[in-house]
Amino acid sequence: MSSTVLITGSNRGLGLYLVKEFLEHNFTVYSISRTLSDSLQNLKESYDEEMILYEADVTDSSGLGEIAEDFSHQGCTIDILINNAAVHLEQPAPDIGDLDFKKIMRTFEVNSVAPLMVLQHFYPFITKKIINISSEAGSIANCWRKREYGYCMSKAALNMASKILQNRLEEEGLKVLAVHPQWFRSDMGGSEAPITPAEAAAYVRKTILKDWSLEDPIFVDSKTADKLDW
Repeated sequence: MSSTVLITGSNRGLGLYLVKEFLEHNFTVYSISRTLSDSLQNLKESYDEEMILYEADVTDSSGLGEIAEDFSHQGCTIDILINNAAVHLEQPAPDIGDLDFKKIMRTFEVNSVAPLMVLQHFYPFITKKIINISSEAGSIANCWRKREYGYCMSKAALNMASKILQNRLEEEGLKVLAVHPQWFRSDMGGSEAPITPAEAAAYVRKTILKDWSLEDPIFVDSKTADKLDW
């Protein structure tokens, strides 16, 4: 029986390439996305039995609950949960006098709260790892930005959630990671980034599949994690 992974926000960008990356390495992939993109459905044509598509917004608890019910009926298990769905709504990034607090609240809802909502519904099915796709933008010690309040604050909150989750789930043997996927070319990352989403996804997969112990760090950079020998 193949290993299984659940990936949110998988209709495009990093999420789409994570789906492809794990499929190419013989995983069964459960995909949750707000919409089913053509690219995602094209992948389904090539990996019909190994790919299960669900359509839901990660901030919609009832929609997530319906999918979790289906998991229960099907007797599914999830070796790895990847909370990838995220937004960056402050583009171009406004200065303090022009902040749109509705956008900031929505950013927190998707980037910080929704991963916990997803986990609440799918926690009973997880057997090994919980991965939150974070960002160096959430680092307080290394912060260099003068704008992007909502996005940076939301990722800092996600990092804290990851630490609390590890404290709570350590007794159950579940490893939690907050993974920085590097700066890659996308709608969110822009065209100046040095690597493609496909390259970023490959780094992230390798990082996730390392033999992490419960005592290892929570926040990891996918570029350097494969060089670490804990």
